Amino acid sequence: MISNRSETFNLSAQAIDAVSAVCVQTLSEAGADQKDIIRIRLSLEEILGVWLESESLAGAPVHVDCGQKFGRAFLKISVDGPAMDAWEDNEALILSSRMLSQAGLSFTYAYKNGKNCLVCNPRKKKSSMGQIAVLFGAVVLAAFLGAAARRFPTIQAGALSVTEPLFNMILGALRAVSSPLVFLAVCCGIVSIGDLAVVGRVGKKLLLRMIVGTFVLGTVMALAGSLLFPVAAEAGNEISGNFSEIYQMVLEIVPSDIISPFLNGNALQLVFLGICVGVALLILGERVSTAQNTLLQINEAVQFLMSALGKIIPLFVFLSLFNLVISDFDSGFSSMFKVLAIAIPGCLLLTLFYVFWAAARLKVSPVLLMRKLLPTYLIALTTASSAAALATNLETCVKELGIPKKIADFSIPLGQVLYKPGFVVGFFAMILCMAESYDIPITPLFLFMSILTIGLLSMAVPPIPGGPLSVFTVMFAQLGIPGEAIALAVAINAILDFFMTAAGVACLQVQVTLAADSVGMLDEKKLKKNML
Repeated sequence: MISNRSETFNLSAQAIDAVSAVCVQTLSEAGADQKDIIRIRLSLEEILGVWLESESLAGAPVHVDCGQKFGRAFLKISVDGPAMDAWEDNEALILSSRMLSQAGLSFTYAYKNGKNCLVCNPRKKKSSMGQIAVLFGAVVLAAFLGAAARRFPTIQAGALSVTEPLFNMILGALRAVSSPLVFLAVCCGIVSIGDLAVVGRVGKKLLLRMIVGTFVLGTVMALAGSLLFPVAAEAGNEISGNFSEIYQMVLEIVPSDIISPFLNGNALQLVFLGICVGVALLILGERVSTAQNTLLQINEAVQFLMSALGKIIPLFVFLSLFNLVISDFDSGFSSMFKVLAIAIPGCLLLTLFYVFWAAARLKVSPVLLMRKLLPTYLIALTTASSAAALATNLETCVKELGIPKKIADFSIPLGQVLYKPGFVVGFFAMILCMAESYDIPITPLFLFMSILTIGLLSMAVPPIPGGPLSVFTVMFAQLGIPGEAIALAVAINAILDFFMTAAGVACLQVQVTLAADSVGMLDEKKLKKNML
């Protein structure tokens, strides 16, 4: 049983150390993730330091309440006195807050009953191998029970009458969350850039690298797909018609109203709206700081809902595989193995290409570069979460790759939201195999739509385990893939997510390193120094 703690101090330098010690000890006992505790402690000390500098709050009572509620760690800090938002006109704290937000953490500020209140709910520490074991167990159990049920037609029909409605219920919940999640992921990713004047040349170069790199990779995957899959031939008049369809599709990216993209799950329109709102909020800056904070808080709430749904991913994987085995074992599993056979080597080759490309550009040993990227890669590979790898990612960028801290602190959290080349590879393999399985013609128009849709949606995948599940419904609807294929996609994603995430994290580190080098801000001595 975790004992909650409530203590009061008078705001001073010594009190900040005491508050920090109480929070660290209690949150550790409550089972919070140790890396999250470190981030929270550093951010909390910065905020309290800002308040200490204020004459109206120096020496004021500081109330600390922390522990565990409903099985989740919590932290609440209250300081008596006049309202003072520590983030107002403090660029360092704003960037720190946004970095916490990208890692799935945040301090929520409110002024209530004469107190400045900070609230945070850190996550529980996770066992990555435990997660993999549970997913593997779900796959094995579904295959075993599904194969056994096929031998008894009565049991088979009864089992489907139970599992199919349950699967559809979970799928409906994912669809309900997916549309706002896509919009918010893109919008908040842009807002998290911060002040463009602060970002400077590195931010522009990095954004250009990420956007161009995503669509160039999509084009390469489309060309590779045209070699692996039969592309339907088209006559001249059909090509002219397809051009008209492409032109119309581009025009329809601009929605006629704000509501319909969310109701219809139109991926291109959702991303367009997210970009427009995000850019507007970014340009207006402090004039709309309240709107920015509100949007980030809504995004946190939706991410929380997605994380809650993520807890039943093993059940979702079990139901999708069980229904597949019990109804159409041969064709479904043939497509599943084909996707994995294309996507997993594709993710590995993509990572190696980036390593050797960077090694050649930076004149560094590819073996040394791989060794430096390996710790972050392994965390992402075993957790399927770029957020879980954030702390190691930042440390590697600064200490091993020679990237300045101010660039890494901005670029890595932003890149984890907007740049996911591993998902481009995995999504393309999945879409092409699904099209082949459901007899959907793979035409030049289909490939073009795939480049556009997958490129945009890859930026909207939340950096959490099971994140791709939130965009499958939108992606399949946009490309005309039947909804029943989602069950197979969920089963495939249970394995593929680990490789896509790991590839994306490694490629992001390379892109940030090259961006820093292009503006002459890379510490080449650190980069070329052997690891201890």
